[in-house]
Amino acid sequence: MTLSRINATKIGQKTVLTPSGALTYKNCEELETVFNESANQQKTDIILDCKDVSYLDSKALELMVQMHEALKNQGGILQIISLNALCNDILLVTRLSHTFNVYKNIHEAIKNTS
Repeated sequence: MTLSRINATKIGQKTVLTPSGALTYKNCEELETVFNESANQQKTDIILDCKDVSYLDSKALELMVQMHEALKNQGGILQIISLNALCNDILLVTRLSHTFNVYKNIHEAIKNTS
């Protein structure tokens, strides 16, 4: 399954990016482009909603780390929500679950904004 599109919406002060399909080296450019557009518009509180993401490869993880660092350097935050069991396991095995702000759903993410 390939990434078909990235939906970007606004909830309060947060920008929610919702990719669909597997995030892999074949299609991370689209997520990177949408992220850069948001960051360039000073949208530094971003929620990456992974409810429709089936898989993350190393390129996707690398991009997510870059997004996290870029927002952190701008005083913002990247929050990741709604990971499926496989994607959650990938973050656990790579020890990135402690790097990212991971939440079960959007309500939990908004409530725990730091």
